[in-house]
Amino acid sequence: MTMFSKSLFSSVNASLEYNATKNITDNEKIPNEDELPGNWVYITSIIALLLCLPGLVGNGIVIWLLGFRIKRTPFTTYILNLAIADFGVLNNEFIGDTCYLFGLVTPDIYQDYYAFFYHGIFLFTFTVSQYLMTIISIDRCVCVFFPLWHRCHRPPHLSTCVCVIVWILSFLTTAIGVSLSYSGFPIITFLQFLFNAVVCMPIMCMSTIAIFIKFCLSPPQRKMGKLLRTIWITLFFFLLFAFPFNITLILYLSNLQNDYLYGYGNFCALLNSAINPMIYYLVGRDKRGRSSKRINKVLEKLFKEEEECRENQEI
Repeated sequence: MTMFSKSLFSSVNASLEYNATKNITDNEKIPNEDELPGNWVYITSIIALLLCLPGLVGNGIVIWLLGFRIKRTPFTTYILNLAIADFGVLNNEFIGDTCYLFGLVTPDIYQDYYAFFYHGIFLFTFTVSQYLMTIISIDRCVCVFFPLWHRCHRPPHLSTCVCVIVWILSFLTTAIGVSLSYSGFPIITFLQFLFNAVVCMPIMCMSTIAIFIKFCLSPPQRKMGKLLRTIWITLFFFLLFAFPFNITLILYLSNLQNDYLYGYGNFCALLNSAINPMIYYLVGRDKRGRSSKRINKVLEKLFKEEEECRENQEI
């Protein structure tokens, strides 16, 4: 577990134990830095930084392209907001671990203020990312199974409105949950991630399976487009990496603490936020062309695919 993650949840659990009971048995349950191997915190913080750096660059490129270079479509609005949320997750962890490794703040300030502030940002941006992936999975299912309705009857500003609602709802639930957690009532944060695990994850899982079965049963000449293939792979890896974080966080908030287990979930969350631009590039590049083609050109071509398909269908 990184120093950022360990200190922030130690603060939450310490608050919970103090408000609930002060006996020795309960205090022994609080994760203690001394219980971990001496170099464990430093090693995990360095690994987290190495995961964050390429993810920050990749998501930054996606934000720059979709925000300023490529004509935005209803679908790429989702991708843009997803890249912003993933950038927030990685940037939050990067700043927290950098401050710890280079001693930019004192331990007391880090424990009392940084942990609270970055704890909220981390959960906020991760929740936005998870809700957006759920919406993207539903959108792609509708596009595959009901293409005529999706093309002709879909409200033009639906994507923008949905993204605004997701950001506002995630902010409110996270702000209330984090504030109550530090006051000794973690029920809102617990329910938030329980909802993610039992509602969002099954929806994404069913959508991923449905899209795969749809194209397995389709005629051979009707191949899955690169953009849809990219989203399918992104959904698959999101399920692979995001689900462990939800489960480990639920266990952590249930007082079933395990620093190593939560550290694993935290690394999965960072990988989930960092891997998407790499998926866009690997699937979008032309295998028959030059492999050294610049990433911005590959992504630009990939995200223009839906716009070109839409124009061809309208002709």
